[in-house]
Amino acid sequence: MTMKLLIVDDSELIRAALLLMLEGIQGIESVHTAATLAQALESVPSVLPTFVILDLHLPDGNATQIIPSIKRLAPGVQLAMLTNDVSAFNRSKCIQAGADWFFDKTFEFNTLRDLVQQQAALH
Repeated sequence: MTMKLLIVDDSELIRAALLLMLEGIQGIESVHTAATLAQALESVPSVLPTFVILDLHLPDGNATQIIPSIKRLAPGVQLAMLTNDVSAFNRSKCIQAGADWFFDKTFEFNTLRDLVQQQAALH
């Protein structure tokens, strides 16, 4: 089995940086991107991602509200939050909503890459 990745971030620069960072990881079948909550929810049923990287604050709302929907639409999906708004409150809300991991966009890019690489190897 291979990994299908969905990156949801409103910053084109961040999406590009993530695509570049994840390039060449063995086991990733495809990488899709979305810039809004609506685009993410639209993509999930057709992509059926096995791993989602999700920004917390998007132009059309707070991403914690769509975590349960993503989990329902793509059973077994793993979800990592990637945000600059790192607080104990946000971490707790995301984990309660169903996120598997919570990363600081400023300091944990490489940690996220390592996680994706580990998960891709398991798929």
